[in-house]
Amino acid sequence: MDIKLLILDIDGVLTDGTKVYDVHHNVLSKRFTCKDFTAIKRFIAAGVEVVMLSGDIFNKSMAKKRNIDFYCSRNEDLSLDKSRYVETFSKKYGINSKNMAFVGDDYFDLSIFNKLDNTFCPSDAPKIIKDSATMVLNSKGGEGAIIELYDLFIQSNWIIEASPESVAALDRKEITSEEMS
Repeated sequence: MDIKLLILDIDGVLTDGTKVYDVHHNVLSKRFTCKDFTAIKRFIAAGVEVVMLSGDIFNKSMAKKRNIDFYCSRNEDLSLDKSRYVETFSKKYGINSKNMAFVGDDYFDLSIFNKLDNTFCPSDAPKIIKDSATMVLNSKGGEGAIIELYDLFIQSNWIIEASPESVAALDRKEITSEEMS
C-alpha cells in the first residue's frame, strides 16, 4: 500500500459523533481524543499528507488551528457527496486514487468509499459502511481510531515511523499549542 494522502471524516471518526447544541440548535461542543491528533502529526511527519473532509463547517476552525487542510463536503445544493473531492485531491497532490486512504463512519461517506480502494471505518460504523470498508478498525469513533490506524500502517510497513523530533516540531506550529502556553 503506497498511501500519500489520508482523508479523514471528523464526526464519528475523530469524535464519537456526539454534538452538544444550545436552544437555537447551534453546535456548542464536540469531544475529541488528543491521541488521534498526535497520530495525525505522526502521519504527516512520516510523509503522509492529511486532510479533513466533513459535512459540518463547524470543524473548519479546529482544522485550521491544527494546520490541517479542511474541505466542507456540503455543496451549494446541500448535498454531501464526498466522492467529488477525489479528483480535487488527485490534482492537488499529484497522486491517483490508489494513493489515497479514507476513514469514515456514516452513510454520507459511502460515495467516497465506493471510489477508493483503501477505506477504513471505526467499529461502531453502520453495517453498510463496514461492508464497504477495506478494513474495520477495532476502535469506536472518538476512541483512538486514528492512532490505531497509524499503528496498523507502521506494523504493516506501509510507512516508516516518524521521528519524535519531527512530530514535536509539527506540534509547536499548531495554534492550539500556542493557546495552551
